[in-house]
Amino acid sequence: MSLENFITDMLNIKSENIEKLTSINQSNDSIIIKITMKKDPNCNCPICHGKIKILGYYPRKLTHSTLVNRKCTIIYNQRRYYCPTCEFSFHEDNPFIHTKENLTIETIVNVLTDLKDGGVTYTLIAKRYNLSVTKVQNIFDKHVDIPRKTLPRVLSIDEHYFPSSSYDSLYCCILMDFETGIVMDILPDRKKAYLSSYFNNIKNATLDDKTKISELDNVKFVSIDLYDNYRDIAHKYFPTALVCADSFHVIKHLTDAFKDVRLRCRRSTEDKDLQYLLTRFKYIFHHETNIDNKPKYNKRFKRKMNYRDMMTILFDRFPDLKVAYELKEKYILFNETTTREIVEERFPSILMDFANCNILEYEEFYNLLRNWYNEIINSFNIANNKRINNSYIESRNKQIERLLFNANGYTNFKRARNRMMYCLNKDDTYKI
Repeated sequence: MSLENFITDMLNIKSENIEKLTSINQSNDSIIIKITMKKDPNCNCPICHGKIKILGYYPRKLTHSTLVNRKCTIIYNQRRYYCPTCEFSFHEDNPFIHTKENLTIETIVNVLTDLKDGGVTYTLIAKRYNLSVTKVQNIFDKHVDIPRKTLPRVLSIDEHYFPSSSYDSLYCCILMDFETGIVMDILPDRKKAYLSSYFNNIKNATLDDKTKISELDNVKFVSIDLYDNYRDIAHKYFPTALVCADSFHVIKHLTDAFKDVRLRCRRSTEDKDLQYLLTRFKYIFHHETNIDNKPKYNKRFKRKMNYRDMMTILFDRFPDLKVAYELKEKYILFNETTTREIVEERFPSILMDFANCNILEYEEFYNLLRNWYNEIINSFNIANNKRINNSYIESRNKQIERLLFNANGYTNFKRARNRMMYCLNKDDTYKI
């Protein structure tokens, strides 16, 4: 391939349209391409359509970053035309860029395409395309502005810790379609006043005066963690929707309470063997642990033991630990096996078990079950063949955490929001 053909392929132009082309390799390993295009024979005055004259040539300096291993600059000799009839002057069409920017369209597209990867930083892109970090950020801000999406049938709400945001809030709020995983919007605040204003604006903008139906009526289920503000907002702005408490957060409260029971038992004994079991083998109380595993020789007890043997020793000494463990396992089994059709029948019995267990550490969990009674029952509803929960949005949270970590934090919330949605939603794109 000749040098001319290589350059025309790189610049995405046809050789027959070139009048003059020269390239210069600089001592710093950069390359300068000087180019003049042939005059378009069909070019006339855009005002009066009369014949035009060449007023002069104006060199325009453009950065072209297709060669990512070296800096490439285009010096484009752009003609300026003059119409003697109406005295109008104008530049010829630029095959590289249609705006006043000094970057070619291909460079901008390359930058925006690479920024779709949430693991890529603005600094990395700047180095890759021989641009400044500020220039890369400006490209992104100009060409990526993701609008909010229409509220879905099943709305998941969660938050992410975002203390470096330019907005005066420690958390941003994420709205997601549970059935598709598409992030509908990311809000700078999770406080009740902000969320009320946000949903009020949607209602006012979409309300049909005749039917009194707004976009808020699209929502039939709202999945939330155990945050009272979300529940209050959901009941206020989605009165016909079922509010569902995320089962993972309920289980997390239960396992934390059981951990407190185990630690209390650990503190209450001076028996080194019991302390050893409660500390070294704390994982035997996990729900997934097979307690009937093959016995292994234990040097401390000088005999073969499996996890059930260890439990027996602990339960004989701490009867309330046994009650706490059995209650924990009973609720987890209830959570895993109960269906929407029978949950209202089975849940009251579970609630009474915790009410009557006389374990101090479980009082808070009992109050949680009582206070979120309806929302826990609602969480057994099925949407798109899946039980409604916040696991999907939690996975989105992990992606956001990775994006923020790689960027070493964001301060500009608008830019951060657009980058999050741009990276998380595969169909969200840029505009040139």
